[in-house]
Amino acid sequence: MAAEGIGVRRFWAPVLAVALATAAAAQDPELDLPRPGAISVAELTGEAFVPAEGGRKPLKAEDRVRVGATVATGRRSMVTLHFSNGASVRLGADTELEIEEFGQAPATNAIKFAELKAEPTLSRTRLRLVKGDLAIEVRPLKVARGSSFIVTTPAGALRTGEATARVSTMMSSVGLGVCTLEVRRGTAEFELPGAAFQPVAAGTKLAFALERDRATGAIKVGEMPKPKGAK
Repeated sequence: MAAEGIGVRRFWAPVLAVALATAAAAQDPELDLPRPGAISVAELTGEAFVPAEGGRKPLKAEDRVRVGATVATGRRSMVTLHFSNGASVRLGADTELEIEEFGQAPATNAIKFAELKAEPTLSRTRLRLVKGDLAIEVRPLKVARGSSFIVTTPAGALRTGEATARVSTMMSSVGLGVCTLEVRRGTAEFELPGAAFQPVAAGTKLAFALERDRATGAIKVGEMPKPKGAK
């Protein structure tokens, strides 16, 4: 029996090695997108700014916004940004949005935003809503090939491959606030700090209580609400 067992192991060892090598080769490598995509100001009402040497620079229609910049709007202001992967975001009044990452593979043809039905090339987007109100429209991404679109907030991260959604974060001067999320079309996922992504279906509205620790500055987030009807 021992000899038989050794024979079985000797038979399966190379088979298993080949299977593991094949599976590893079949996995898509991590996206390498060293070049940033294009971000432009499509619409502007009131005032919007980005950091500049010695202060801040006012934005105007058709301006380009660089990756790494924080776009801020004034009171009674609104600005819409178009991304070359077909996504658009609209910042409401008194809003701050940091463009942490936007990489996109080069396109062979000129990209016209109005004609895009889906992203033309692979892309990876990561935005951080510091405060205020943000409306998002993400056209179909090549998620299966590695594309992603993520918006982080003090309450957690929203991830989607195709959706229309709205996110807001409001904090008071005493360190209390609320973060709300509404997925109006498509599908998305939400990840609380330290937890795993959970699906958020179209028509879902979520709200989270925020509390900033005065000593450390860390923000405590309330539990993720259960869907209506759930026990």
